[in-house]
This record gives sequence, C-alpha cells and structure tokens, in this order.
Amino acid sequence: MFMSTLLSLAMVGVSFSAPFPYICKPNVEIEGTRVTNAGCSIKLELAISSGILSTVSSLDVKLYKGNSPRGILVHQVQTKGTQAGQGNVEILFPVGSEYLGNNTLIVTETSRKQTQCPRVYGTHGLRVLPASGDVMCIF
Repeated sequence: MFMSTLLSLAMVGVSFSAPFPYICKPNVEIEGTRVTNAGCSIKLELAISSGILSTVSSLDVKLYKGNSPRGILVHQVQTKGTQAGQGNVEILFPVGSEYLGNNTLIVTETSRKQTQCPRVYGTHGLRVLPASGDVMCIF
C-alpha cells in the first residue's frame, strides 16, 4: 500500500517536471529549425513542404522556459496565404529578459479541442543570453 502510493506520487512528479508536452513521434514532421538573431528579436525559418502547408490553416510557436510544462505562445502563423511551391515560413518574435536561459521552441499546428496530439513541425533548443552593452532593446 505504502509503495503504491509512493510510486503514484513519483509518477505525478515526473509528469509535472516534463520540459514540454508529449510529442507523438509519428506526428513529428521536422526536427530542428534554423534560428538567427535579429537584434532584439529571434528570426525563425522553417522549411516545410508546400503540400503540408496547404493542409494546415495556422501554426503555433510556443516557447517553453527551462523545465516548465507550460508554453508561452510567442507567434502564430497564418498559412492560408501560402503560395503553391513555397516551402519556407518565417517567424519573428521579440525576445525579452523573461526568456533568458535555456528554452525549447515547439512549432505545432494550431490545436483544437478535439486534437489530442497536434502535428509537430519543429522542435529546437534555444538559449537566450543577455544583450551586449552596445545593443539597446526596448520591450
């Protein structure tokens, strides 16, 4: 009895400390993205096939701070205007002091209540360092 209670408490602790939501491996389309620093913002470029983009209405970009199980929606991309043959999606969002340290970016299709495991289009580890002295960012 004592061991089963202890085991269930340990399982709850493990689920709360997950760095980001469970990713269904069959749902992962692309792992890794290209990120460049654009001054006070991060510019993220995704290469996704135009066939996939035509089936998705929008993409969510969420940032998971450290080991937090809750992500912050930093950008939403509307893919309705994507032209045939276009395979790159650019995402630009400001980076403030609240993102300092190690983070994880996850790009998924915009989830709906009936979607149990949304399709993942990119995961990327992101480390945000303080701005250098000669760069002034206003947030």
